[in-house]
Amino acid sequence: MRTVGVDLSAAPERTAAATIEWRRRDATVAVPEVGLDDGALLSCLADGEWIGIDAPFGWPEAMVAALHSYGTEGAWPSVAKNDFRHRHTDRFVREMVLAETGAKLWPLSVSSDRIGLTAWRLAGLRESAFRRSGIRFDRAGADQVIEVYPAAALLLWGLNRLGYKGGTGAPREPTTLTREALLTAIEEQAPWLRWAPAARRKCVESADALDAVLAALIARACALGLTARPEGEDTEHARSEGWIHLPRQGSLPGLLDG
Repeated sequence: MRTVGVDLSAAPERTAAATIEWRRRDATVAVPEVGLDDGALLSCLADGEWIGIDAPFGWPEAMVAALHSYGTEGAWPSVAKNDFRHRHTDRFVREMVLAETGAKLWPLSVSSDRIGLTAWRLAGLRESAFRRSGIRFDRAGADQVIEVYPAAALLLWGLNRLGYKGGTGAPREPTTLTREALLTAIEEQAPWLRWAPAARRKCVESADALDAVLAALIARACALGLTARPEGEDTEHARSEGWIHLPRQGSLPGLLDG
């Protein structure tokens, strides 16, 4: 199996993709690519059997309905702030992570944070893919292209998510040391993980490359049935808003053989 992970950004220079080849006894990470334009990303989408993308697949239904009403009739409906800001899957992530790890974590709001620009880019990419294939993608992930959230996955795998991305003005050396420590912790749980020459170094140097590898690992978890799928009324919401596939708690060691 080949899984592909994409850390999508509104800016090509912050966009990364990573491929993992899965075999019976090990899995090998190819050198992640960083600085991908739309054409390169479309090639990545065609290359994987399962694909994990770190970007929102849709917007809150309440937000879409409110904007449609305001745009067509000039009427603004009464919408609760949280319904406008967060999708059903965002609330599911918040509740599941809190229940299983005790950590409080909200995905960025696609309707009120800058990640909305990333969602615009993804929507355009998927439209281009539709023009090539004639097939509309499934926001819930039934087409083996899934929405992922690496920060939540790290918590559910018992790994420290703090500090590896750094921040504005963060010293480079401590940040790379944090990524080095995170990779070592991943390898302790997944001793079967192998690296192509320079692949691991790329993840130490770039948080975007590391997030792309995490997305490819989550895609593998989904392929093995080790992620939380939408159920009941969440299924319909997932088809319009998207669904973040969270790996089962402690599932990282079992990604090789399920």
